[in-house]
Amino acid sequence: MKHPLPFPLKGTFTVLLMMWLICPSLWAQPRNLQAPRRNPMRQINPEFFQSDEARRIGDQILAYQRVTGGWPKNIDMARKLSPAELDKVLKDKARKDDSTIDNNATTTQMNFLARLYEQTADVRYRDAFRAGVAYLLSGQYENGGWPQFWPITHGYQFNITYNDDAMVNTLEMFRSMAGQEAPYTGDLTDKALRKQLSEAFDKGIECILNTQIVVNGEPTIWCQQHDRTTLKPAAARAFELVSYGPQESAGIVQLLMELPRPSARVKKAIHGAMKWFDTYKLTGLRVVRTVSDQGARDVKLVSDAAATPIWARYYDLEHCEPFVCDRDGIPRRRLEQIGTERRIGYSWYGGRPAQLYPLYEAWAQKQDRKHKLNISLTSKGANENGTIDMYRRPSVDRSAFDIVVKPGQSIQAAIEKAPEASEKPFKILITNGTYNQKVIIDRPNIVLVGENRDSTILTLAELSGKRTIREYRGKPVGNGVIVLQEGADDCVISGLTVYNNYGSTVEKTTAHQMAIFGRATRTIVINSNVWADGNDALSLWAPQSGGMYYHADLFLRCPGVDFLCPRGWCFATRCRFYGDSRAIIWHDGRGDKSKKLVITDCEFDAASPTILGRYHHDSQFFLVFCKLSKNILDTNISYAYTDKVLDPCPWGQRTYYYGCTREGGHSGWLDNNLQTAENPPTAYYSVTARWTFAGKWDPEKRIRELWDVLAY
Repeated sequence: MKHPLPFPLKGTFTVLLMMWLICPSLWAQPRNLQAPRRNPMRQINPEFFQSDEARRIGDQILAYQRVTGGWPKNIDMARKLSPAELDKVLKDKARKDDSTIDNNATTTQMNFLARLYEQTADVRYRDAFRAGVAYLLSGQYENGGWPQFWPITHGYQFNITYNDDAMVNTLEMFRSMAGQEAPYTGDLTDKALRKQLSEAFDKGIECILNTQIVVNGEPTIWCQQHDRTTLKPAAARAFELVSYGPQESAGIVQLLMELPRPSARVKKAIHGAMKWFDTYKLTGLRVVRTVSDQGARDVKLVSDAAATPIWARYYDLEHCEPFVCDRDGIPRRRLEQIGTERRIGYSWYGGRPAQLYPLYEAWAQKQDRKHKLNISLTSKGANENGTIDMYRRPSVDRSAFDIVVKPGQSIQAAIEKAPEASEKPFKILITNGTYNQKVIIDRPNIVLVGENRDSTILTLAELSGKRTIREYRGKPVGNGVIVLQEGADDCVISGLTVYNNYGSTVEKTTAHQMAIFGRATRTIVINSNVWADGNDALSLWAPQSGGMYYHADLFLRCPGVDFLCPRGWCFATRCRFYGDSRAIIWHDGRGDKSKKLVITDCEFDAASPTILGRYHHDSQFFLVFCKLSKNILDTNISYAYTDKVLDPCPWGQRTYYYGCTREGGHSGWLDNNLQTAENPPTAYYSVTARWTFAGKWDPEKRIRELWDVLAY
């Protein structure tokens, strides 16, 4: 066999993490991962396949096989099923939408059945194996590639799939079957089928060569997916962008090096890939996985001069530089810039290509000494020798803005130049400087972007009862440095410091001093400092039907109460909150039981002991992977008053948590309880913006579309 290990060329952590992610107990408290048990699906001992246990597993594998001939993924088919569970499995046999070669599905089951047939001669296992062969052959495109799922395929599943070695595993099995290598012996195949498998293998190799990314005439490596028609690199899930993919490419190169009589084109492909691996290896860096005293897991990339070379999971096509990505689909340079769920739930760096170096040395000596490369795992990597900028900052396209505002100019005048009812974004760039202005947005699709969040400052000293402007264009205006009037929908605010400093410059009070106030919907506020010296700093209060709001990468600072206080549906991620003695978050969900405030991967701290949150109207809070300092009091979000009832809140307390920690521990209220919510998410990783807004709005798609001007 090519790989002596049960999980070829993958780290133990990756294997454990996959087992954790697909475990039925999706709501378990985060804890230290335990050593894996021996997976019976990976057994190769002939004696095992003579046992009753092997037959029991084999019979369950038969039950799971779909009418397509293939199998679904991420199911422990060795786990003993109850009669009721088996009945449900059998009812699913007619499904045609979940048969796949992803995550080692189908090939793993076929391998088990082949070994079982070899020891038992039970024709049921042989026939099921042959149905699997027919399934695999049926999925191959004319160009030689395979999709991820078939015959029913959706979205990115149509792409030619190298991810998780899906296509490589299939080709390896075809090669072994065509050569009648164990366990694919006897009458599992016949001469005609072996010829068909050999031809399919050759087509697959041709597809691999045709999809190799070529730059300036030189072959490099592959993307995880390639378009089935154009063969160009293609994206998959939101966090799997078009890129160079060295981890999967390593498996492809190893397969090519195993060809007994490589063509000149195959040789060139191998040399080109190895040159890329050597050029873009990363040195002096090590991946560290930690578990805090509170059970919070994390992954960091740290400096370590003694570390062996690693490669990123993804390199961008423009600069060949590493990036990571959250479920928002926005590429980032640093692990700490993405949320906990994706940071710990994906292998962003790995050493798999390093295992090719000795193999390449032997291969080149035998097959092509003339063109053998001088490569080494001990030389400096691209990050240390200046080949790449490891942490390149994204840059905006200044030419994409409709108008640029400079210090001394009026932001309001710029807004008034936008169409009053435009369906297209009107993009305004505010250059570095301090702007002592009140900004009123009264029309849709305004995109307000500061040059730099720390040096593009909008400031105003205004108390709610002492507004500087009370009416604009015949309509009343609320309190705030930036005010979104009703109808100013689809507004994006980014790259600014917005500060209402009334309490520190005019009168020492924490009465209502909004920094951003709004009565519009589909409002996005990202990459900004939102500060106020009084209550309700970020107040988005669309009319009673409710608004939808999205926040990311904010620093919210306020000594007052309720300084994040949305009415309707709100999703906030990767934000930092800093309060002082009074409740930080608040929510108004009146009128619709599905309204919610969802906060993920945020940090809460305070200058003095401070309650996390409160409510006095119907509300619903979801907090996932949030970190609370010791100055956040050990008490749950609760009703605001003890001396009166402002609103009876018939839906009661609805506060839900997952993976949250508090410095110094907590009395139990932060325990995982997502599953107790009405219509809960399917799992913790389903708590996303799209889930928050029930698919009615995709703010992250809008951000991606505007990334040329929002980049940060």
